[in-house]
Amino acid sequence: MKKFMSALFCIALTLIIGTNVVAKEIKNEQYYYNQGQDYEKKNNRLGATEPYSKALEINPEFDQARIARAQIYYFYGKYDKALEDFNYFYNKTPKYGPGAFYNERINCKKQLGQYTQAANDMYEVILIYGGQAKVLTELFDLVAQHPELSDTLCPLAHSDLLEKYKDKAKTIRDYAQMYKDKEGNITNEKYYNFFINIAKTMDPDICLDVEYPTEGPRKAPDEGQVTETTIEVK
Repeated sequence: MKKFMSALFCIALTLIIGTNVVAKEIKNEQYYYNQGQDYEKKNNRLGATEPYSKALEINPEFDQARIARAQIYYFYGKYDKALEDFNYFYNKTPKYGPGAFYNERINCKKQLGQYTQAANDMYEVILIYGGQAKVLTELFDLVAQHPELSDTLCPLAHSDLLEKYKDKAKTIRDYAQMYKDKEGNITNEKYYNFFINIAKTMDPDICLDVEYPTEGPRKAPDEGQVTETTIEVK
């Protein structure tokens, strides 16, 4: 009888230890990410940053957790912490890069008073997409509010970026032509000059033998925000 009870005790102890081991094993990055998602569903979004952070401690490459945390920081106005996460994606290429979450990243810099950095980010986004009227409008507005940033509108102030995206010269030149009508008259001089000056600085010969639009008045489309990530965040 004693042997039987002893055997049962050993089995029970083994099951308990085994259960604890399994419990420890499941507390991986996915476990904490799911916990954070559960917190958000229960309207405890700010509290969800803790499990997301634990997930990232285990696996710093767990992008879903970082995106979720960054968006919460951004929502609650914790722009310094949000920017740190968004900058991570800026430097993570080729999957993300400078085009990922650019709207949030730029706004964080504005909120933190980092106006020069915000202007430089806008300029890079314009180059990435070979012309971006919406972002240029925001850049013009920022310079109007902070005249000391007027030099950021000059292509020569961004020589490193022009070199980095020099393959966009023709695209930007063609984008500039969208501000000309069928007679070749400039319909929006401010925007045309900005884009054409970039193209000329990238390639001085870029405007030779250019075919102008032949179909009615045209203007740049009203682009919306564009990011390179395909991860869906709830």
